[in-house]
Amino acid sequence: MKGKVYLLLLVLMTSMLCHAQQKSQRICDSTLLVNLLNSERIDKKFGGYGLEVLYNTPQLRVSNLYDGKKITRTLAIVDYPATIDSSFSAEHQLIVNGGSIGSTFKSHGWKIEKKNIYLGELAPSADYNKLYQQMGNIQPSKLSVWIYVFNIQKDGKEYSYATISEVYHPAFLSLEDLKCINSNADKYLERTKTVNAELKKVTKLMKLDFKK
Repeated sequence: MKGKVYLLLLVLMTSMLCHAQQKSQRICDSTLLVNLLNSERIDKKFGGYGLEVLYNTPQLRVSNLYDGKKITRTLAIVDYPATIDSSFSAEHQLIVNGGSIGSTFKSHGWKIEKKNIYLGELAPSADYNKLYQQMGNIQPSKLSVWIYVFNIQKDGKEYSYATISEVYHPAFLSLEDLKCINSNADKYLERTKTVNAELKKVTKLMKLDFKK
């Protein structure tokens, strides 16, 4: 009996050690620093950055974040706040007019924090062919996704500006890359009801041709 217990403990310890080794072997390069904005990360990795607003309403914005060759590196879906506080109304107007969210708030002295909701992957699908074309005519591929609340802080006050869902080109950010950026990623891999509702909207938008 004691032998079986010892064997079980040995198996558990070996499993934990292997898991720890896998984490330690994860390669995290300089483009995966936590404090980089998405725009900065694209520019750093691909040598250029631009933003095109594909769709914009008072409630929702869809943006194409591309590199110097106009290849889509991120499709960003932004749920604007229901109420725009006067503390950041000027920044919001710049964003509505086509400004980059992170860069706008950073350049106006705001501290930015991303509060995770979900990190995961979307399975390949022919339904996303328009997006694959924008990503450089890539083959149907798994695409990583990061959903988070974009928080801003200044003068001792904190606000939740927007909920943002970002879908990434596979050569830009994989799920493993997102785990490099987010040390607590394992807490946010579950598809809850809230996550599924957001993903349903995101995948619907991924199927659209905004160029029509």
